Amino acid sequence: MQPKTNVVPLKTATRPKRLPAPEAARLTTACYKACDKDHSTVDWYTPPVIVEALDGKEGFDLDPCTPEDPSRLPAPTARRMITPRQDGLATAWWSRDFVWLNPPYGKGMDKWMAKLANHPGGGVALVPGHMDPAWMHEFVLNHPNTTAILFARGRLKFVRPDGSTGTAAPTGSVFVAYGQRAARNLQRAQASGVLRGKFFAIQRVTRVANANQGSANDE
Repeated sequence: MQPKTNVVPLKTATRPKRLPAPEAARLTTACYKACDKDHSTVDWYTPPVIVEALDGKEGFDLDPCTPEDPSRLPAPTARRMITPRQDGLATAWWSRDFVWLNPPYGKGMDKWMAKLANHPGGGVALVPGHMDPAWMHEFVLNHPNTTAILFARGRLKFVRPDGSTGTAAPTGSVFVAYGQRAARNLQRAQASGVLRGKFFAIQRVTRVANANQGSANDE
């Protein structure tokens, strides 16, 4: 006969199998421009009036960052538009193309800015007004092909895929001109009042070898 005891045997808890963590969703697409307060979408497009003010009489030749269906844009941004499936980074840009670039914001922006900064035809880029990233210093502030910068006053309101205007973007915007044509168009857009902000023309000082020769100190 077994002796009585007050000790209750513990049952080993059966832990449910841990499900694998879902892969992080990519928040930036090739047509991501800004983010609304409700975070309901990541597809945002530049207001047509801004593009029209920047392209001049000739218009932009190329937009390498259009949505998969360019007809969703409020208005065409260029004569030639490259979709994400075609890959605007891998696709060759014709050397004389005047480019409109509103790149995917976030990781990978340095590649887009490097390609435009070194593109012979020049163009205009619309980027977030962050001064700390490496791409801002390497391909905007210190790049020899940068001809002008406009720091937008206030925050832009981008366009939703359904054509409605969103709330103000969560960060400021900077327009970057590469080439003299781009600089002229950017300054004209500011003078017309379409773009509000501070315009800076970038003048590069060329260093001449042995520049100290013949100076007053050598007399």
